[in-house]
Amino acid sequence: MLTINLAEWYRKREEAYRRFIEDIEVGYTDRDIVDFIRLVFTKRRIFTTSSCSGRITVVDALYPWLRDEAYILFKKHSGVELSEIENTISRRPLYRYWLIVSGPIIHFNIASLEDVQKLLTVLRESGFKHSGVISISSSGIVVEAVSGVWTPFLLRDGDRITVNNLSHIVSIANAILAEGKNRLERLFKAFKELEI
Repeated sequence: MLTINLAEWYRKREEAYRRFIEDIEVGYTDRDIVDFIRLVFTKRRIFTTSSCSGRITVVDALYPWLRDEAYILFKKHSGVELSEIENTISRRPLYRYWLIVSGPIIHFNIASLEDVQKLLTVLRESGFKHSGVISISSSGIVVEAVSGVWTPFLLRDGDRITVNNLSHIVSIANAILAEGKNRLERLFKAFKELEI
């Protein structure tokens, strides 16, 4: 039987909120998700532990899904300019240069299974169809909200530029990022009505 230690849960919630405020003050928080996180913290039975509104990165890695053997060369939470990407890939990579577009990802901590079900319904209706419970413990139930928006583009492999029209790739990447942000906006609107 699932038993959440509510005293510990509320302590973690207060700690997460304090960290969120500090991150805003130092400019660490992704500005496109600040209003949504503020809204989450107005709800009594839920909080967030990490979040990203979506981003475009350029990584130097053998494959785009690698983390330990990858080097992030460029990261931006808003649309990118062609010149930013051209400058980033102008030198020869150690492995390969990948431009990766990632949609929003948010981790929620919730104290009851009933509220988890409410959250998952809203997430799926808002386009976060790949969301689910990733952890259950005495300190809460962690739900990962994932939009499924994730697209890699191979830009350079050694000395060889692998795309003929980088401008077109940048345009597509910006459109994919915008789709992820649209899903986040739908979630924001739905969350206003969520009683949790």
